[in-house]
Amino acid sequence: MNHSKGSKIFNQGIRLALALSMTCLMAEKSMGNQFGSQKFGIKESTIESIHDAFKEREIDCEQLIQRYLYRIKKYNFSLERGAPLNAFVALNPNAVRQAKALDRHFKQSNKLIGPLHCIPIAVKDNIDTVDTPSTSGSLALLGSQPISNAFLVNKLRAAGGIIIGKAAMDEFASGGEGISGRSGRIGNAYDPNQNSGGSSGGSAVAVSANFAVLGIGTDNSGSVRVPAVFNGVYAIRPSTGLISHSGILPRGNLDGVAGVMARSIPDLALGLAAIASTSDPDDHFTKQVPRTDSYANNLKTASLDGMRIGVIRSVAGNEVFDATDKTSMALFNQVKARLERKGASLVEINLPLFDTNRDNNMAGEAEDIDQYLGSFASTRRSLQDICLSGRTRLGEKACIGYMESIAPKYSDRYDSALKTFEKNRNYVEGLMREDGIDALLMPLSSWQPPSYYDDMYRTATTESPVASNSGLPAIALIAGWTSATPAMPIGFELIGFQYGEGDLIGLAQAYSSGLPDRPLPELNAGNNDSPFEDVCVQGINYFITQAGWHSYKQFLKDANGQNIDPVAYQRFFEKQTQKFAQANQQSVQACE
Repeated sequence: MNHSKGSKIFNQGIRLALALSMTCLMAEKSMGNQFGSQKFGIKESTIESIHDAFKEREIDCEQLIQRYLYRIKKYNFSLERGAPLNAFVALNPNAVRQAKALDRHFKQSNKLIGPLHCIPIAVKDNIDTVDTPSTSGSLALLGSQPISNAFLVNKLRAAGGIIIGKAAMDEFASGGEGISGRSGRIGNAYDPNQNSGGSSGGSAVAVSANFAVLGIGTDNSGSVRVPAVFNGVYAIRPSTGLISHSGILPRGNLDGVAGVMARSIPDLALGLAAIASTSDPDDHFTKQVPRTDSYANNLKTASLDGMRIGVIRSVAGNEVFDATDKTSMALFNQVKARLERKGASLVEINLPLFDTNRDNNMAGEAEDIDQYLGSFASTRRSLQDICLSGRTRLGEKACIGYMESIAPKYSDRYDSALKTFEKNRNYVEGLMREDGIDALLMPLSSWQPPSYYDDMYRTATTESPVASNSGLPAIALIAGWTSATPAMPIGFELIGFQYGEGDLIGLAQAYSSGLPDRPLPELNAGNNDSPFEDVCVQGINYFITQAGWHSYKQFLKDANGQNIDPVAYQRFFEKQTQKFAQANQQSVQACE
């Protein structure tokens, strides 16, 4: 297909999509005036502040969700600061309808339906929702529509949460740069030309940019923790087995777990409690796990007084601190001083016998993926079908090679991985108990800020995977901010005992209490009206898909999975936006 013909089809497709959804478009445009006049501001809002606003009748759920959707349309695609944020692969076309239902419930009962009543949540694209396809960031799964929600999504919705959209991610959760064939490139919330982190980059950016209150991601080697701190928000990777895998594309079920991101520790606690309160009869990893439906007591009793924190200096001989980096050590000393001021004592600890080998952690993945794809009318039947689709960032040869390297389920390598986790867990917890340590501290990103496609975070979270290779919980916190403009966040993590999420949440609350408010990402929509502001959700989703497809062809196809230069991506996205704006205008004129 030549370029001019492709552009013509592209424009025709957008005009058709927008014309078909014109009723929805005009309804949303009308609502814009209504929700824009409300006093309640959504920037940095918390679950508590939103619920207080409902009770005071300052805003209702429908107006709140409309406001979040409007903000996403206004800032998510903006090119004023460089490349777009591009945090979503799809917005939920039923979000407003679900908000209206919650308003009816509140009006009739004067009660919130649950602890997450009307809280907008960004859910990673590898987690199933019945409102939108689940593509795991890949064109190979474009159009794959699950017939049921993931177990954790049902828990979120039972608590009253609204999935505002499916968040962009590294393709098949493989990578840490926010690059995929499905939607292109994710930009960091503070500097969109820098690394968003991954693989749950879209969820982190959505929370940081105030597109959502909570973000849900998945974490094998740091895929929740790293993007969270890269974007200046908190995150928790729970103990393996606490959260159900059902309805999540099963990449690395042996060590992987879903996690939560939020701008405050209390919100993090509420989000985790919602998805961790019950076991899943269809996921044997979740059985025999101690549970709680609330972490409120941990927040109320939060204190560092008398706590003993073990600072991990080396893992299997790998130094996790660079003592020659004066900036990094100065930042660590600030964290250390704050912990000590709050009553904690710090001791250094080494983990020479920790097994960092992750070669067997994906064992059983091929069978699990095949079973998952066979559970609904997916566009692909198997992992091999995905590899042969011609629509993966890896390319056919590399994808097949990876598939053939995966050990079978219940094989010796499968059992070896489980034994490694257990051995590491016993080893770490044994040292902690022996020395009276309440939590372990280690850096994320080697105390460096996110920068364009570097792998600085690998030295901590990949080469020294303490939480990942033991199944222990870890909570990601902000250590500080750079003096550059814009200020960029730098993070660290605290690692606790198995199923000790409540204790970690208490420590995190005690540490973060009294800290100044984080610098806000300086989003800028420019002086011109955005072509997306009054467009129906279906039109937005169509644009994301088309732009992603064109970016795959331009930057990733047959390129051995290379990254996308942000400057080139900004130019590319500007052209896609111009085509969209032109088609949008023609569509409106045709309907008028």
